Amino acid sequence: MSDFDTSLPGVRLLQQWIRQRRPLRLHLASGRALEGRLIWQDPEFLALLPPRAERPHLVARRGIESVEPLEMFSAEAEPAPATIPSPRLPLPPS
Repeated sequence: MSDFDTSLPGVRLLQQWIRQRRPLRLHLASGRALEGRLIWQDPEFLALLPPRAERPHLVARRGIESVEPLEMFSAEAEPAPATIPSPRLPLPPS
Protein backbone atom coordinates (compact mmCIF):
# COMPACT_ATOMS: atom_id res chain seq x y z
CA MET A 1 0.00 0.00 0.00
CA SER A 2 1.32 3.47 -0.83
CA ASP A 3 1.31 6.52 1.40
CA PHE A 4 -1.62 8.88 0.97
CA ASP A 5 -0.22 12.33 0.22
CA THR A 6 -2.98 14.81 1.08
CA SER A 7 -0.83 17.72 -0.12
CA LEU A 8 -1.27 16.67 -3.77
CA PRO A 9 -3.65 18.97 -5.71
CA GLY A 10 -5.63 16.05 -7.16
CA VAL A 11 -6.26 14.56 -3.72
CA ARG A 12 -7.31 17.98 -2.37
CA LEU A 13 -9.65 18.60 -5.33
CA LEU A 14 -11.32 15.21 -4.88
CA GLN A 15 -11.71 15.99 -1.17
CA GLN A 16 -13.34 19.33 -2.08
CA TRP A 17 -15.77 17.52 -4.39
CA ILE A 18 -16.56 15.06 -1.58
CA ARG A 19 -17.41 17.95 0.77
CA GLN A 20 -19.52 19.62 -1.96
CA ARG A 21 -21.32 16.32 -2.70
CA ARG A 22 -20.57 17.04 -6.37
CA PRO A 23 -21.67 14.35 -8.84
CA LEU A 24 -18.83 12.96 -10.94
CA ARG A 25 -18.20 10.69 -13.89
CA LEU A 26 -15.28 8.29 -13.62
CA HIS A 27 -13.84 7.03 -16.91
CA LEU A 28 -12.22 3.65 -16.42
CA ALA A 29 -9.38 2.03 -18.36
CA SER A 30 -11.87 -0.70 -19.37
CA GLY A 31 -13.88 1.88 -21.35
CA ARG A 32 -16.76 1.97 -18.84
CA ALA A 33 -17.95 5.17 -17.22
CA LEU A 34 -19.46 5.31 -13.73
CA GLU A 35 -21.47 8.21 -12.32
CA GLY A 36 -22.24 9.19 -8.75
CA ARG A 37 -20.71 11.15 -5.94
CA LEU A 38 -17.60 10.31 -3.99
CA ILE A 39 -18.12 9.65 -0.32
CA TRP A 40 -14.48 8.90 0.61
CA GLN A 41 -11.04 8.21 -0.80
CA ASP A 42 -7.96 6.36 0.37
CA PRO A 43 -4.65 5.50 -1.31
CA GLU A 44 -6.12 2.50 -3.15
CA PHE A 45 -9.83 3.16 -3.72
CA LEU A 46 -12.53 5.77 -4.29
CA ALA A 47 -16.00 5.06 -2.88
CA LEU A 48 -18.53 6.16 -5.51
CA LEU A 49 -22.23 6.29 -4.56
CA PRO A 50 -24.40 6.05 -7.69
CA PRO A 51 -27.71 7.98 -7.77
CA ARG A 52 -30.50 6.15 -5.89
CA ALA A 53 -28.06 3.50 -4.62
CA GLU A 54 -27.82 2.48 -0.98
CA ARG A 55 -24.23 1.26 -1.04
CA PRO A 56 -21.12 2.67 -2.71
CA HIS A 57 -19.05 1.02 -5.42
CA LEU A 58 -15.34 0.77 -4.62
CA VAL A 59 -13.28 1.82 -7.63
CA ALA A 60 -9.55 1.07 -7.71
CA ARG A 61 -7.53 4.23 -8.38
CA ARG A 62 -5.23 2.34 -10.75
CA GLY A 63 -8.20 1.61 -13.06
CA ILE A 64 -9.34 5.24 -13.38
CA GLU A 65 -8.32 7.22 -16.46
CA SER A 66 -10.14 10.47 -15.74
CA VAL A 67 -12.65 12.12 -13.39
CA GLU A 68 -15.01 14.89 -14.46
CA PRO A 69 -17.57 16.88 -12.45
CA LEU A 70 -21.21 16.73 -13.59
CA GLU A 71 -24.27 18.89 -12.99
CA MET A 72 -25.88 18.48 -9.60
CA PHE A 73 -28.38 15.61 -9.41
CA SER A 74 -29.34 16.00 -5.76
CA ALA A 75 -31.41 18.69 -4.10
CA GLU A 76 -29.06 18.28 -1.10
CA ALA A 77 -26.01 19.27 -3.13
CA GLU A 78 -25.08 22.90 -3.15
CA PRO A 79 -23.28 24.35 -6.14
CA ALA A 80 -19.97 25.96 -5.33
CA PRO A 81 -17.58 27.96 -7.43
CA ALA A 82 -14.89 25.95 -9.18
CA THR A 83 -11.71 26.79 -7.35
CA ILE A 84 -8.39 25.20 -6.67
CA PRO A 85 -8.62 23.80 -3.15
CA SER A 86 -6.73 25.57 -0.40
CA PRO A 87 -3.95 23.67 1.36
CA ARG A 88 -5.43 25.01 4.62
CA LEU A 89 -8.09 23.09 6.50
CA PRO A 90 -11.63 24.51 6.13
CA LEU A 91 -13.23 26.31 9.05
CA PRO A 92 -15.95 24.40 10.89
CA PRO A 93 -19.54 25.41 10.06
CA SER A 94 -20.90 28.16 12.27
